[in-house]
Amino acid sequence: MTVSARLVVLLAAMAVLAGCGSPGFDKAGGRQAGHPVVLTLASFLVGSSELDGFASNVWRLSGGTMRIDVKDRWRLGQVRYENGLVGDVRAGKADLGVVGSRAWDSVGVNSFRALTAPLLIDSYALQERVLRSPMIGQMLGGLRALGLAGFGVLPGPLRKPLGITRPLLKPGDYAGLKIGVQQSLVASATMRALGATPVWFPAIGPITGFGGVEQQISLIAGNQYDRAGKYLTANVSLWPRPLVLFANGNTWARLTTAQRHILSQAVTDDQAAETNFLRGDERTSIAILCRRGLPFLDASPADLAALRRAVQPVYAQLDRDPQTRRYISQIEAMRQGTPAEPAPACAPAARLAGGAGPFDGVWRYTDTPADLRAAGVPQGDIVPENYGTFRMVFDRGRFAYQQENRLACTWAYGTFTVKGNEVEELVTDGGGIAPTNSANSPGEFFTFRWSLYRGVLTLSSVKGAVSPAPLKPLVRISTTPSAHFLSRRCLPPAGALPH
Repeated sequence: MTVSARLVVLLAAMAVLAGCGSPGFDKAGGRQAGHPVVLTLASFLVGSSELDGFASNVWRLSGGTMRIDVKDRWRLGQVRYENGLVGDVRAGKADLGVVGSRAWDSVGVNSFRALTAPLLIDSYALQERVLRSPMIGQMLGGLRALGLAGFGVLPGPLRKPLGITRPLLKPGDYAGLKIGVQQSLVASATMRALGATPVWFPAIGPITGFGGVEQQISLIAGNQYDRAGKYLTANVSLWPRPLVLFANGNTWARLTTAQRHILSQAVTDDQAAETNFLRGDERTSIAILCRRGLPFLDASPADLAALRRAVQPVYAQLDRDPQTRRYISQIEAMRQGTPAEPAPACAPAARLAGGAGPFDGVWRYTDTPADLRAAGVPQGDIVPENYGTFRMVFDRGRFAYQQENRLACTWAYGTFTVKGNEVEELVTDGGGIAPTNSANSPGEFFTFRWSLYRGVLTLSSVKGAVSPAPLKPLVRISTTPSAHFLSRRCLPPAGALPH
C-alpha cells in the first residue's frame, strides 16, 4: 500500500516502458537499429511521479523511438544538490536534467528569478498561465550561457510557511528565527527582508533546529515535518517550485529537430495534467495533515499587507535587471485576470467506527519485483518496501499490516470501517526497516472495494480515491485475529490491535 498514488493513474500508460531495451546513441550519435534512443534524466526528486507524464508523452509522441530513463534521488542529502545536478549534466554524466527554477540564480542564470518573486505567483491557475506564456521560452534561453539547452518548464507545488517555534503570520513573526529554505538566492533575500536568517537544507532533510521552513504541503505530510512544525500558514503562498527541464549541449546537438520538438511538446502536453496532479496530491496531503491535527492558520488582511511591504526590498533588487522587471510586470498583469483560489483548510472530520467485520482474521499474500514489472509499475517505484510477503490482521475495527523481504520489513496500523462493498482504512502510524523511506505515515487514508469468496479476499481500487490496491488476492490463514502471525522482525507497537 505504499506505491505512489499517481501510479494508479499511470500504470496503463507506462506499462509499455517496462520492456524497453537500454541502448541509446551509437558512436556516430545516431539511433542504433532496432532500439529506441534512451535519454537519462538526472532528477533530484524522490520518486518519478512529477515526471511520469512527461516520460510517457515522449514515448507516445515518438512512436516508441525515444525513451526517458529517470534517475531520481540525484545527489540526495546534499545541501547544494541542484547546483551539483546542473554541473553533472554539463559534464555529460546524464543526458538531461531537471531542477527547480529557484536554483538557477545560484549558478549564475538569472532569467528564472521572476518565478520565485515573493508572494507573486500564489495559485496553480496563475502558475499555469505563466508557464504557457512566451516568457518561458525567453527564460529558457538563459541556459545557453552554461552550454545547456532548456526545453520546458513543468508546474510545481506552492510553498507555504511552516512555523516550528511559533506561527508565521506577519513579518515580526520571522524576526530572529532561522528559516530553512532550499537553495535559492531570492528565497534567502526574502527571509532576510522579513528579519530571519535563511539556512539552506537538503531535500527531505531534517528540520529540527529551525524556527520555521518554507515547504510544500505534500512534503510536510510525506516527510512528517508536522512532527516538528506546528503552524501552517495556509493562505500565504511564498512562491511555487516549477521544474526546469534541460539537456546537455552535446546531447542536444546529436538530436534531430524532430526529436528536440518531441521533448518540448512532451512538456507542454503534460502541463495541464501535472497541474491537476499537484492539486490532487495537495488535497490528499491536506486531509492527512488535518487528521494528524496540524493547525491550518490564515494571516489576516493586515498581516498579508505587511508581508508585501516587508518584501519590497527584494523586488527593488530584482527590478535592477530589466528583463526580470519586465517578467514580473507581465505576471502581475496575468494575476489581475486570474481568479483567486481558496486557501487550504481542514474539512469536518469524518468519524471512523468499526465492529466485528466480515473479514476479521489474518490474511497474507506475496508478490515480487517481477510481479510489479508485469503490472506496469515504473522501475523507480519497485523499491523494497513495495514487494515481499504482506500480512494483515483485521480485528473489530482495528488493523495491523506488515510487509517483509530480505531488505525491508515495514509495519502500519490504524482503524478501518466496512461500508457495504467498500472498506476505509485510516493509518495511525507506520515504520519499520524502510531503506527508501517509503513506509506508511500517520493520517494516510485508503478506500478499497472488497469481495470475499471461500477464504480469498480481493481488494480493488476505488475510482477517484488514493488507494493503491494489492496486486494479488489475500488468502485467510486464520479466522482468529492475532499479532502472533506477524514477523518478530518488525512488529507494530503494542496496542496496535485490541487485546
